[in-house]
Amino acid sequence: MGRIKEKESKAPSLSESHTDYEYAATAATSSDDGFDEPNRVPVHKRKVQLTNGEAKKKKFKHADSNVKPPTLEEIKEIRDTRNLFHSNLFKLQVKEMLEEIQLKPKYSNYIETWIETFTITVQELKDGLLDTCELEVPLHLHKKSFNFQFLTPTSEPKLIGAAATGTLLGPKIVVDVALEMPAACFQHDDYRNLIYDQKRALYLATVASKIKQSPAFKADQFAYNYHANNPLKPVLELTPASKLGKYLLLRVYITAQSEIFKLSRFLPWTNNIRPSVFGDKWNEAETLPATQHYNANVLFDLTLAENQKLLLSTFTGRRNFQEGLLLLKVWLRQRQLDVGFSGFSAHILAAYIAYLKQQRLLHQSSSSYQIARTVWNQLANSDWTQGITLSQHQPHQLITLAGYYDVCFMDVTGYYNLCANLPLAVYKAVCAEAKLAVELLNDVKVNSFSHIFMQTSPLYTRMDNILKITNPASVDQLLQLHVQPHVKYDYANYAHPQLLKLLTDLLQKGLGQRVHAILPLEVPCSPWTVDTKAPVIGRSLTLGLILDPEHAHEVLDKGPATNEDANGAAEFRKFWGNKSNLRRFQDGSITEAVVWATATDAPSQKRLIVRQIVLYLLEHQLQLEPSEVQYIAGNLDVVYSLTPSFKVAKLQTKLKIQQETDAEALTPNVIHCYDALARQLHSLGDLPLDIVSISGISPVFRYCEPQPLLPQARLVSDRIHAGQVLRVIIQLGPSGKWPSDLGALRSLKTAFLIQIGQQLKEQHHLHWHLCKDGLLVLKQGYCFLLELAHSKELALLKQQQTERGVTTYVDNPASRELERRHYILPRVSGALHALHQMHGAFGPTVLIAKRWLAAQLLDDGLWPSIATELLVAHLFQQRQTPHTTVSPQTGFIRFLQLLAHSDWSGELFLLNFNNSWTEQQITDLEHSYRSERDSYPSLCLATAYDQQHAGRLWTSNNSPSKPVLGRVTLLARHALQLIESSLLSPKLAFVRPAQLFMASGDGYDLVIQLKPDLLSNTLCYDLGSPFLPFSQRNFRLPLAGCDQLAKVVQQLRDAYSEYAAFFYNPHGGKELAIVWRPASEFAPKPFKVNELQACTPCVGGKVQVDRDTLVEDFKLLLKDFYLRVCTPQELKREQREHNKPKRYFNGQGESEPDKPQKKKKKASTIPTNAKKRLMKSKSMNALC
Repeated sequence: MGRIKEKESKAPSLSESHTDYEYAATAATSSDDGFDEPNRVPVHKRKVQLTNGEAKKKKFKHADSNVKPPTLEEIKEIRDTRNLFHSNLFKLQVKEMLEEIQLKPKYSNYIETWIETFTITVQELKDGLLDTCELEVPLHLHKKSFNFQFLTPTSEPKLIGAAATGTLLGPKIVVDVALEMPAACFQHDDYRNLIYDQKRALYLATVASKIKQSPAFKADQFAYNYHANNPLKPVLELTPASKLGKYLLLRVYITAQSEIFKLSRFLPWTNNIRPSVFGDKWNEAETLPATQHYNANVLFDLTLAENQKLLLSTFTGRRNFQEGLLLLKVWLRQRQLDVGFSGFSAHILAAYIAYLKQQRLLHQSSSSYQIARTVWNQLANSDWTQGITLSQHQPHQLITLAGYYDVCFMDVTGYYNLCANLPLAVYKAVCAEAKLAVELLNDVKVNSFSHIFMQTSPLYTRMDNILKITNPASVDQLLQLHVQPHVKYDYANYAHPQLLKLLTDLLQKGLGQRVHAILPLEVPCSPWTVDTKAPVIGRSLTLGLILDPEHAHEVLDKGPATNEDANGAAEFRKFWGNKSNLRRFQDGSITEAVVWATATDAPSQKRLIVRQIVLYLLEHQLQLEPSEVQYIAGNLDVVYSLTPSFKVAKLQTKLKIQQETDAEALTPNVIHCYDALARQLHSLGDLPLDIVSISGISPVFRYCEPQPLLPQARLVSDRIHAGQVLRVIIQLGPSGKWPSDLGALRSLKTAFLIQIGQQLKEQHHLHWHLCKDGLLVLKQGYCFLLELAHSKELALLKQQQTERGVTTYVDNPASRELERRHYILPRVSGALHALHQMHGAFGPTVLIAKRWLAAQLLDDGLWPSIATELLVAHLFQQRQTPHTTVSPQTGFIRFLQLLAHSDWSGELFLLNFNNSWTEQQITDLEHSYRSERDSYPSLCLATAYDQQHAGRLWTSNNSPSKPVLGRVTLLARHALQLIESSLLSPKLAFVRPAQLFMASGDGYDLVIQLKPDLLSNTLCYDLGSPFLPFSQRNFRLPLAGCDQLAKVVQQLRDAYSEYAAFFYNPHGGKELAIVWRPASEFAPKPFKVNELQACTPCVGGKVQVDRDTLVEDFKLLLKDFYLRVCTPQELKREQREHNKPKRYFNGQGESEPDKPQKKKKKASTIPTNAKKRLMKSKSMNALC
C-alpha cells in the first residue's frame, strides 16, 4: 500500500504575535473556514473538592458560569473533521503545509513598495521615438515598416494573476505586473498580420530601456523571457538586487485596452494573418483559413482586465478560496502538467473555481479542503470538449466555438478561450490525476497527503516511451513538406505546436488502442539578457507515450475485411504501405493485417513493438529515417541480457535458447522445470508423510533474478556443479511422532531427505547430493536445493526454560530466520509472482534495479536483494499515477525517484498484499512505528504476511545501515540528474547504460585485486569495472551452493567492520574496494587484553590500530583470491600511462621484480596449447 510518512504538527504558541498581514487576512476570512482555529477564550477549570473521612462534605457547586459551551466555529470544525477527514492527522498536515507556503510579510511589503516605485517611474517616462531604445526587441517576426512612437502609459501598472488574488507560491515567487499601452499607439488595422505583436514587443523594449536608466532600478537584473514558451508573448523579468532576489522575480506584461479593437474581429472562424505575411500565395477565390489560436493569443491581452475583475471578486477577502487554490497549485506543480505552451496553467484552475462558484457548486463558507476536493470531483467527471463559459450572456453558441479547439473554456467576455492552446491529451491527463486524487482521499488505508501534495512526480516518469525530434534538418523537412499552410498561419509559424499537431495526429491514428495518451514534454524557456537577441525556440519536439498494457504488445494490427469495406481496406493498405498484407484467419475472415512480431518472441522484444510502429510511420509517412530521431524505449534492458562472450551453442540442452536472450526470457524455462520437479515429488508414494505443499523461494520464481539462468548445471565426479542453486521449501503433513529434541528432529529430516533423493533416483533417474543446507537435485541442467519445513522445528527453536523450570517460547534471531525462510518467504514469493502476472513490467524493473545496486558495489550484505524487490513492489502497488507503467525502464526511473526523495527516518513502506491488513491493523502498526522508531531498522519494510515481525523481518540496522542509505540516496539523485538532463535536453542523447551501471572509483581508500581465474564472470552483459579494464573471461562452474568470495567478505565484515567498510560487485566483480572508518577509530587507546586486534604499541603505554596490519590480515583471509593491493589513484595512473596492470596471468605476485622479456624468437617456439596449459591454475582446479 502507500507510504506512511511521519509528520509532526506544529502547534502555535498562545503568545505568538501576529503580523499586520496575517491580521488583515484573518479579518477578511469567513468564519466558516474549516482550517481556521477557533477564537481562543479563557477557560476556567472547575474545582471539585473531594471529601475525606475527617473533613465535612461540601455541596457540589455548578460551574455553568465558568465553563462556556462550544462555539459554532468549534462545532463546525469537529463536524468537518469527522465527515471530511479519515483522521485528524491529514487535517493537521494540510494546515501545517498551508502555514508554510503562506507569503511572508517581508515579501508582501517589498512587493507593495516595488509597485509604488515602479508606478512613479512609469509615470515619469517621456514620449519618444523608437530610435531612443538601446535594447534588442524580443521578437522574431517578418517585420513590416510602420510608424511607431512611444507614448507614456495613461493607466497605472496593476498586479495581476497570483499576486492580485493573494495566491503566490514559492519557492521562487513570481509577481506579475500588467502595463497597459495607450490606445493612441494603435491604428485601425493593427490587429492584422502580427502588427499588434510587433508594437507590443517594441513597447516592451522601450519601457525596459527607459526603466533601466532609472536610479531606482539601475542595480536590478533585467532579462527577457517568453510567457508560457509563447514567442509572441515576451515579458520583462526584473530580479531585485537585494537578498530577496534569490526568491523573488517580477515580470512586466504589456497589455492593451479592450476598446482598441472589436472583440468580434477575433472570433475563431476569422482570419487575421494573411498568407502574404510569410511570402505565400493564396487563391482569392478560396476562403481564407481561420486563425483561431492566433486570435486567442491577442484576446489574452484584450480581455485581461475583465477576467482579472472576476478573479478579484472571487478571491479577494476570502482566505478559504485562496488556500483552496494554493492546495490545487501544489498538486498541479508536483505533476508538472502546468509547464510550457500546452500546459494546464494555474490561471485555468483559478477561473474554474470562479466557474464553480457561479454554478453554486462552491459556497462562500466552504473550507479550503472542500474547495480542492470539489474541484477534483468536478474535473474528474467534466467534459470541456463541448464547452463551458464564465460569461453570463454568451454571444455565440458554445458548440460552435468548441468545434475550433480541442478544449473550450470561454472567459467572462465570451470571446476568449482560456484553454485555446491546451491539447486534449493534457486535459484528459489532468482529469485522470484529479480522479486519482479523489480515490486516494476516499481510501482510508492510504496516507493520501504524501501522495497528493508531497511526492514530486515529474511528467517524464509517467511516460513509457519517449520520442525526440531535435535534428534541425528534420524539423525543417517536417515544417516545409508535411505541415498544412492553414496550420502555419494559425500558429503564426511557431514550430512547436505545428510539430505537435502533426505528430500526435499521425501517431494516434497509427497506434490506436495501444496508447493511452501522447503528451508533450516541455521545458520552461530560459531568460536572456535585454541586450541580446531573442532566441528561436520550439525547433524541437519531445513526446511522451503512455501505453495501454492490454493492447500495447499485440503482435497484429487487423484491418477491415476487403469484401465488407473495400474503401476502408484500401485506406488501411495506403496508410501502412508494404507492411500491410492480405491474410486469412482461423475464423475464416480475410482481411488486411500488419504483423509486427511473433507470439513466441521474448517479452523484451514485444515491448519494442510500439517503437517499431512509430519508427515505421515516421519513415513511411514523413520520410524520417530512424537515425534522424531518438526513440527512448528499452535502452536499459541490455543490463540483464546474456553476455555475448558466452556462446549458447556450446550448451548441451534440448531447450531452444537464442544467443540474444535475457534473464526474463529464460525464467519460464526454470519455472517449467520446477513445476515438473514438483509433480514428481508429489508422485512419490513411499514417503512416511505426505507432502502438503512445495514452494520455490529463490528470486527466479518471482521473475526477480538478474543473472540469466542457463541449463548448464552438471554432475562431475559425483559432485554437482552449478552457477546458481534454486531453493525449494517442502511442507510436510502433520504427525505426532516427531522427536522433541531439536538435534534428533533435524537428523530425522536429513533421513527424510535421503529417502526423497533415493526415490527420485529410482523412479525419475534424477541425480542428487546431500549437503548441510538440504538436498541438491539435478534436473534438466538446473540445480534445486530441497529443504524440509515443519512447525515443530520452529517451536523447538523458540523453546526456553526459565530459572524456575517453566517452558516459554521466545523469538530469537534463529527462529525468526527459520520462520522467514520456511513460512513467510513462500507466501511473499507467491504474492510477488502474482504481481508480476498482473504487471508484466514488475520483474524486469527489479532486474534493472538489482543490476544498478550491484554495479554500485552493494552486495546482499549491505543491501538485501529482497528489499529491492519489496520496494519495487511497493511502487507497483501504490496508486501514485493513474496508469501503471508497462516499461521496465520507466519503473526503474520511479525506483530511483523513491531512493532519491525518501525520508528513511520517517517512512514505513507497507505492502498490503490482497488487502489482508485491516484499517485497525495498519493504524496500530503506524502508531507502533512512530512511538518506537528506534526499535525498527533504518529501512522499514512490512508485508501483510509478516505477522508479529512486521517492519523488522526483511532488513536490519546493519543491512542496510544509515551510511549505506545515505550513499544510495546520493547515487540515485546523481543518476536522476543524468537521466533527466538527457531526456529533456534537445542537444543530448539518452544516457548510455555504462554511465549509470558503472560505479565511480573515487572515494575508496584501497582496492584489492582478486585473481580473475578463480572468480566466475557474470552471465549478464558486463559493462566493465570502475577500477580495471576487462579481464579474461571465466565461465567455469563452481560447486553447487559454493560462493567463496561472499563468505570471505562476510568474514571480513564480521571481524573488521569497526575499522573498514568492504564493497564489491556480486555480479562478477573482480575487485574488493575498502573504505577506512574515521580517524578516531585509529587513535591511540588504553591497553586492554580483549581489544588488541591489529594493534601496535605506541607512546604512553597505549596501543593503536595499524592499517598496514589490517591489510595483512585481509590478505590472510582472502588466501588464494588475493592478487595485489593498490590505491585507486595508482590504478588511474597506470591507465593514464598506458601501462598494463599486473595480473595473475602475466605476473607472479606483487613483490616480484620485473623480469627481462624473452626474445621473440624463443617465445614463438612454444606451442599454443602449451601456453594455454601454463595459464591454468591448480588452485582453481582444487576448488572444483
